[in-house]
Amino acid sequence: MRLSVSKLIVLIVVLLFFGMSFCFWLINGSDFKPKRINNIPNSASWIGGIDEGFWFDIIEIDVKEETYRFKIYNDYEGVLVMDSKFIKDSTCNNEYPLNKSILKKISHFEFDKIQMIGNCKLLMIKPAYGGVFWELDKEIQK
Repeated sequence: MRLSVSKLIVLIVVLLFFGMSFCFWLINGSDFKPKRINNIPNSASWIGGIDEGFWFDIIEIDVKEETYRFKIYNDYEGVLVMDSKFIKDSTCNNEYPLNKSILKKISHFEFDKIQMIGNCKLLMIKPAYGGVFWELDKEIQK
């Protein structure tokens, strides 16, 4: 079967469009940030990708205890999913500071821990102060 010149041109244009769209998504996908819902504080930072993420708000940093208190909100509804203190696990080193720049080191949130870029994790200190994930965890423990 032989394609006509006009069909070949249309096919090339369609392939170029999808190819360029895919490249744009690869380059800019990590910069995706959902609209900030009214109940998410202005101090919260978006951490995530095009498929999922959370808003992280650092409430307190206790240098003496080496803990961070985060309020973590889901992406599209702005629901508080976790309000808890977190502490570095044994794999963390001084590369993970006890200040607000720690936000730049966060990879993602996993229910009861915050995975950092690299091997470090911030582990939730129970009991949490609140959030729907904490309420779910309490129900599971019953």
